[in-house]
Amino acid sequence: MYPLTKDTPKPLLQVGKRPVLDYLMDRLNPIKELEHIYIITNDEFFSQFIDWKNSQTNSGMKIYILNDDSITNEDRLGAAGDLNFAFQNTREFSNALVAGGDNIFLFPFNDIWETFLKNNDHMIVALQDKNIDNLRQTGVLEISESNQVTRLYEKPETPPSHFFSPPLYFLKASAKEHLKKYMKNKDAMDASGHFVDYLCQRETVRAFKSKKGRLDIGNFESYQKADQILSQKITSL
Repeated sequence: MYPLTKDTPKPLLQVGKRPVLDYLMDRLNPIKELEHIYIITNDEFFSQFIDWKNSQTNSGMKIYILNDDSITNEDRLGAAGDLNFAFQNTREFSNALVAGGDNIFLFPFNDIWETFLKNNDHMIVALQDKNIDNLRQTGVLEISESNQVTRLYEKPETPPSHFFSPPLYFLKASAKEHLKKYMKNKDAMDASGHFVDYLCQRETVRAFKSKKGRLDIGNFESYQKADQILSQKITSL
């Protein structure tokens, strides 16, 4: 994404004349049980996220911007590390919704959230893609007939299914301690999908299959495509 991300983080890039993060807020605001939103950033972009937070006047939730104090690629925590940083530096929770800030989800979260609240299991979203090359670049799920996620394979050469997991997780309180233990492992990987794989081998994780997808702001081509799609829409998603 360079040079677009030289001075602006991906979640604050303009897509369809709005910051990417605004689309995520559209999905979060209707969920009445959510009380607090925590956004993790590095030191370089901290002030920009503060400015964005101050522009949010319609959210009923308290928004906190957490600075992980990383300055370079060498000292960055990675996605799993930042999630652990958030879990260890925020208040206790019974249920948490975790989302990647560089994705625009094309479906509401309400049905998933309500299903999540009714059971004792963690949940992750499963989207379908039959393009093998695409699956080799993402986290692919191994799912049982009862929709239990048995494994999540990051960028597998031979994908075990056509279902992949975008960074959208619904986690119970026990995930906090599991993540803490995971991060102590010297072989812990920074991609959040590796932690999900770790979690589903220790507790029950269910897949919520959605027929609608997401716009991934992962590279310049996908960014342009998302901007073209959303620039044609008059109202927000």
